[in-house]
Amino acid sequence: MSHRHLLTLLGLALIAIGLFERGWLLLSVWLGCDFLVLGIAHGCSAHRVFGKRSDGSLPLWSWIVFLPFLLYTNVVWQIVRTLSREPAHNKVTDNLLVGRRLLPGELDGDFVNYIDLTAEFSEPTAIRRSVAYQCFPILDGSAPDPKALHAFVGSRRPGKTFIHCAQGHGRTGLFALAVLLKSGATRTVSDGLKNLKAVRPGIALTAIQRRCIEDFAAVMPPQS
Repeated sequence: MSHRHLLTLLGLALIAIGLFERGWLLLSVWLGCDFLVLGIAHGCSAHRVFGKRSDGSLPLWSWIVFLPFLLYTNVVWQIVRTLSREPAHNKVTDNLLVGRRLLPGELDGDFVNYIDLTAEFSEPTAIRRSVAYQCFPILDGSAPDPKALHAFVGSRRPGKTFIHCAQGHGRTGLFALAVLLKSGATRTVSDGLKNLKAVRPGIALTAIQRRCIEDFAAVMPPQS
């Protein structure tokens, strides 16, 4: 089941429960509405539904509207981060690292490009103040327009690059594949994905992310 359908169904279910049971469960209507809006956003590829700014912060209105979802997302992220044995980041090449969203104290080394792919998280202040910080919001499990991805990848400054989403799997894998293809470090999507999974086994693409990177690769100039 796609993220769009799952979020929409979950949203409708929570709204129905809240309206039927009432009492404190009325609060589930708020969360249900958040899920419903996100389901629609996935269907429309509205990656900026949270209003994430270019400096990596979320505006006040987003915290008000999406508070139940943002609290839920942050709690889940903290639990997964605490229980996971996966490294915070992994080295793909000398100039490319991939990983999950970092805490300020986990930032290790200097980067020319620090690319944040999350749409639903406000980046830690200490990190987003870095001159290397760049924001390219993508909804979890989704993918951007291949032309937009191509333009953003091409705008990177030469040098050491760190790429992250929430857990460093789907969106990170998609963007890292685009970087590898663009630089000529890999020739095919399959080879690139195999190389990424060799260093970070949790990397996996959804169907929509796979279509995006295949479309991206299709417009790449042939490698000599």
